[in-house]
Amino acid sequence: IAGLDWVQRSARASGRPSVASLSLGGPGSTIVDAAVTKLTNANVHVIVAAGNDNIDASTESPARVPSAITVAASNIADKQAWFSNFGRVITLYAPGQDIISTWIGNTRAIKSESGTSMATPHVAGLVATFLSYGRYSPAQMKDYVRGLALNGVLGGVSPNTINKLAQNGLARVESA
Repeated sequence: IAGLDWVQRSARASGRPSVASLSLGGPGSTIVDAAVTKLTNANVHVIVAAGNDNIDASTESPARVPSAITVAASNIADKQAWFSNFGRVITLYAPGQDIISTWIGNTRAIKSESGTSMATPHVAGLVATFLSYGRYSPAQMKDYVRGLALNGVLGGVSPNTINKLAQNGLARVESA
């Protein structure tokens, strides 16, 4: 909670649009929910991981916070990742299974990881990019990101879960 308070103070002091990517979660907690709500009320754009227990994310904090953008995980086959939490609180999906990234040890080290903690930064990056176009409230941004997402392209999506895959909205240019 102290870390979230620090984010709020830092965002306020900077006077600039701010994004918080939260790859954390656990059982429902009114304290965690209130801290995240406080951040979005302070105009910090909060993107949260849905969780990796293959359960309804509405039972988890901060995934269940209505003002946050809650991200579930998809895989390379454009299906819901087997571990991803789901449900009505999901805002959209992003790639989260077998994501290759840099790793520790040397400058060439890489590692493949899976989780909604891999999906969440995809959306945080989109939000940061969109904020460079202009100022949006967290609620406006949530609607914007969801509106740009590809609708109905994922397979195996759990019941009562939105079927939207994050994307940047740019037209694909084919080389001639």
